[in-house]
Amino acid sequence: MGLTRFPHGVSSFGIPVYGGGIGPIGMGVGNIKYMVTAKASTNLYYKKLNEAGIPDNEIFTTLATAFAATTASQNDVVAATPGAYDETAELAWNKAQTHLVGLGGPNTNGDWSEPNVVIYTDSTDVASVITVTGANCQFWNATVSNYGDNTACLTAFTLNKYGCYFNNMTFQGMMTAGSDGVVAAAALYIDGDGMYPVFDDCTIGQNVWDTREGALSGVLRFTNTAGTGPQNGRFNRCKFLSCSETATVAMVAIPVNYAIGRGWLFDNCYFENFSVNWAINLNQVFYDNCGTTHSIMLHNCSALGIDEWQDADQGNNYIGSNMPIVGVGGGLARNPTAVTGT
Repeated sequence: MGLTRFPHGVSSFGIPVYGGGIGPIGMGVGNIKYMVTAKASTNLYYKKLNEAGIPDNEIFTTLATAFAATTASQNDVVAATPGAYDETAELAWNKAQTHLVGLGGPNTNGDWSEPNVVIYTDSTDVASVITVTGANCQFWNATVSNYGDNTACLTAFTLNKYGCYFNNMTFQGMMTAGSDGVVAAAALYIDGDGMYPVFDDCTIGQNVWDTREGALSGVLRFTNTAGTGPQNGRFNRCKFLSCSETATVAMVAIPVNYAIGRGWLFDNCYFENFSVNWAINLNQVFYDNCGTTHSIMLHNCSALGIDEWQDADQGNNYIGSNMPIVGVGGGLARNPTAVTGT
């Protein structure tokens, strides 16, 4: 089989490679739907797609219209060129094995005001910008932000289906005064069917917009309320960010029984709450109010601006760690003032 040129494939024997050459979606890609911020000659991405022979009906200016054109269960891909895409309604990502790839590369630390590839809303009635109920979907190299200034604007992203994969994704919520004090607000929701997801090198939360105030809220929130909670997920090398002057704010909220299940691993993850002049520390990373059997393992994780991993200190708390003792708990940062040995 011959080699095909971008945007149809990059030296991959017919298997398109996206996101700065990180890797293919799978063994063969279905139809590709492209996103640009405008269909105008001044948009160089649109111009180059036209020159490459991409039909105009395969190019879209919103995620909603691009996703609507995909077909489930054949590895269709929405390929988003750099820019900020303002969505005005919650998008139900409900087709199995359909994928989103940002074409700006793996650095997704910006927001809608300084975008690489950013899917966001500033509408005041969007609870979740994207809600996934399609199985085995993948999301690469994009930022999803909920900038709605209202208590109804609860999260950037809701995961409620099994087998999904995330690589270099950023999720931003609680960015405005309207949502910063809502206890149920977060940057990322995981609901009951969000089984065994994998998050690689993702960022959950933000520390440069509004200051969080909701006691026992989290930038990551598990939202299942009955039956079996989601199981066997892992966060690898992920960064959890917050800005708060309220000690009772948490980083991960597990608010009720059945919210979470067994086998959750946080591997080489970093948790930070920024406080002006580091005036306060949060009480805990994990607010774990789940009394049903579950398990969370922290492997080589670290935290700054937070007193403890969890302060429930009760028999039905199921959080373990392997980190060496640095402060009052493994991996919790303190000032490195000790004299080195000779």
